[in-house]
Amino acid sequence: MSLADVDKTKLSPEDLVIFEKFEKATVDAKKLPPNVSQDDQLSLYGLFKQALAGKNTTARPGMLDFKGKAKYDAWLKNGDMTKQDAQQKYADLVVALDEKYAKPTATTAE
Repeated sequence: MSLADVDKTKLSPEDLVIFEKFEKATVDAKKLPPNVSQDDQLSLYGLFKQALAGKNTTARPGMLDFKGKAKYDAWLKNGDMTKQDAQQKYADLVVALDEKYAKPTATTAE
């Protein structure tokens, strides 16, 4: 499932506000610097999957698929979280990561 697959006309007004915030956050996430930690990237991935697909009910990847297992586990840890909660948490996490990994700004001495 992708963002384009979501029928916004079927969302309640409250859910539409959350979804639009989530949609903006997906664009902002692509602007995060490349030094975002793997753990933070996996958290984003897990919340993104939860936000669009809901609870992870897929089979766990094979023993030698380390990347696939890490992504699977990141999604699985969200458990029964609702799509709306995952969308909100994703948006909040993007803001937090933007602040965490922001380049320091030069300050001027007075």
